[in-house]
Amino acid sequence: MNTKTQTDLNIDSKYKQIQAILFLLQENLDEFKDEVDRSYELLKIGELTGLAKKIEKTINRPFENIIEISDDIDDKVRQIVNGLVIFFFKKRKDIIFSAHKCKTPLNDLYYAIVLNEDNIDNREKIMEFFDKFDLLNISNKYPVYFQFVPKELCNKINCTEEICLD
Repeated sequence: MNTKTQTDLNIDSKYKQIQAILFLLQENLDEFKDEVDRSYELLKIGELTGLAKKIEKTINRPFENIIEISDDIDDKVRQIVNGLVIFFFKKRKDIIFSAHKCKTPLNDLYYAIVLNEDNIDNREKIMEFFDKFDLLNISNKYPVYFQFVPKELCNKINCTEEICLD
């Protein structure tokens, strides 16, 4: 009899995930090595590839490159936090009529929320997000703002995207 336990299946699944990730890393590293080799050979004849130009820019203006990297990291962290907010909204979709991400001049994570029933209990359920988020070290650098909007004003919300709660 050849039956696997749930633990064995989980280990197999994790093993396959690790294997897939390693394969993708290997593929990407092979591609990157090819790009490095190509850039090296073209540099010998005076041609600069995109990679060589990035390296040159880093050498010529190292602080500008650091700022660009910092901005890229900030954008990625904002995307992660936005994903956390959306995940939270989806968990609370039973009390949310609609949720919208709004654009702000400072690129903050600002959300307008329309509740099915706008009452203190439902608002408190939404504000529970901050009970956990405020414990993170990133809550000061990447603040999240919620604004509750009455259903009657739902069509007047001036935001960049409506969040799909399904």
